[in-house]
Parts: sequence; structure tokens; C-alpha cells
Amino acid sequence: MDVLEMTRRRHGELVVVSLAGEVDVDNASQVRQCLGEAVEIHGPRLVVDLTALTFIDTTGLGVLVRQLADLRARDGSMALVAPDGQVLRRLRRTNLAPLFPIYDTLSQALD
Repeated sequence: MDVLEMTRRRHGELVVVSLAGEVDVDNASQVRQCLGEAVEIHGPRLVVDLTALTFIDTTGLGVLVRQLADLRARDGSMALVAPDGQVLRRLRRTNLAPLFPIYDTLSQALD
């Protein structure tokens, strides 16, 4: 099993949270906390980079959807970086992809 790695950094008015490894029921609360802290510290404009994520289950998807709803309630925004792969396919299969702006690369999301 891949270990989850999370990093966050500020990029202008945006905060970028990068997730690598796997997000599942065992670590979804850590992801929720990381995203929440990023927004509290850096503001309501969030980019979540899923490029290095190898797996996400429905619990992890739920964390992303809840964070998006929280941000929208605060007039914030959230975009995902999810190049073609397992994570993007899972977003599409669960009909969640239309909820998010999704970019192929981080540089596209930051423009």
C-alpha cells in the first residue's frame, strides 16, 4: 500500500495542496484536515494537485466534494489537477467531474 504524502504551498492568491500515494477511508480524515488548514491559513482559493495520486476511494472523493461545498459557501473556489489516469476515471465514473474545474497540469490550473 502506498503511503499518503501531502504538501501545501502558496502560489499568489491560491494555495496548492498536492496529494501523492493513496487516499482511502484510513487517511481521509488527514486529507480533510490538511485541506481545511490550508484554506484557514491561506484563503478560500484552493488547487488540489492529484497528479501523483495513485488511488482514491469514495471516502476520499467525498472529502473533495465537501471541501468544494464549504469553499463555495464562502465564495471560494477549488480546482483539481488530474491528468488522465485512475483518479480522473474515478471522478468521471462517479459523475463528480462536472463539479470541478479539472486541469491536466498544475501550470494550467495556476494561470
